[in-house]
Amino acid sequence: MSSEIVKTLVSCINKVILIKLRNNQIIQGKLQTFDEHMNLILIESEDITDDKVKNLDKIILRGDNVLIISLPKE
Repeated sequence: MSSEIVKTLVSCINKVILIKLRNNQIIQGKLQTFDEHMNLILIESEDITDDKVKNLDKIILRGDNVLIISLPKE
């Protein structure tokens, strides 16, 4: 993972991000931490796919399932 991506993700820790997964699920949650494989741990997370909100609480997302990470607006 490039240092620019690491810096960007570090700046998003404890902020809400949106993640689109390979299976077209959209997850929203607060980024708690991540690793070099872009595995993500989210807290206060929700599955917001198809406007059906499902509380997921604390989850781990495997990096190879992540398609897009939408960062919060500054």
